[in-house]
Amino acid sequence: MLLSVFSYTGCTSEDDGINSYDVDLSDDIIQESYFNSTSLVSFEKIDCTLEDGSAGDCYQLVFTSNPVDNGPYCPTTINDVGGLGIYDGATNPGFQVMKASLFNAMEADGYDIVDDAGNIYIDDFNSGPVNQDYSYCLEAAPDNNLLLVFLIPATPVFASSNNTIDSVELIGVSVDGVPINGDPPSVANPGNEVAGNIPSLDPCGGHHDPAGYYHWHFVAETMNQVLEANGINDVTCTLVNQVSGSKLIGFAKDGFPIYAYQEEPANVDECGGITASTTEFPDGIYHYVASNTEAPNVPKCLKGVAATNNFRFQ
Repeated sequence: MLLSVFSYTGCTSEDDGINSYDVDLSDDIIQESYFNSTSLVSFEKIDCTLEDGSAGDCYQLVFTSNPVDNGPYCPTTINDVGGLGIYDGATNPGFQVMKASLFNAMEADGYDIVDDAGNIYIDDFNSGPVNQDYSYCLEAAPDNNLLLVFLIPATPVFASSNNTIDSVELIGVSVDGVPINGDPPSVANPGNEVAGNIPSLDPCGGHHDPAGYYHWHFVAETMNQVLEANGINDVTCTLVNQVSGSKLIGFAKDGFPIYAYQEEPANVDECGGITASTTEFPDGIYHYVASNTEAPNVPKCLKGVAATNNFRFQ
């Protein structure tokens, strides 16, 4: 038995909207057996410092990068169909397929992303200087020689307030060792990228960081339900098996599990979390639930306290 006591009071603070929990976690939540042994390099418990300044125990998980296949991403021409993008320009914004309707909308908004021959400007971050007069579909090249290192609290601790996830902020790690991030950068709100460029995602909701490692912006196990809910039928997630029943897909950086459900529970909280029994935690545990309709479908906030320096690559 992993949990001796885990109870959820169900009360909510009218002041801050934060759920109140009564938790006694006597054993570590994370177990080595939950992770893909093919990509897991090492699993070690170490001392760590949490983001609230307290000392704790964390598991340091080291994975090889890119343990899953992926693609397609940017289409070569405006007549081709690629992966997925989230556009936030004035014309035809929203979650959609990388195809003519998206690129025509960008052109209408003043983003020069198609050349005179109908070819899409693509930046793989390795091709040399980028012409700032153009906009680019971003398709970073992979680097399969990286190691990804995560620090996850051994025993989750609820924070005094929610951690709202920023764009591209790390949310957690999948059981295959793939980072799970918040919203991808966008054309109008590019984060560290150049405004006017649009990142491409594969049909399962992942892509490569400019550094070369693959990461998710979606929970892929419910991706086809998300595509259907958003009226997208040009592409399908075929690289990741879609969930049947429920499945542990990873852990948030605060130590709480993330699950995919074939039938999404109706009573999740503002972070997309719920306390319920699962196959791995039959006595019940607070866990995050991937949305089957929202794009992206990852948690919008986290309830727990993460470790400092919780992710790096080498």
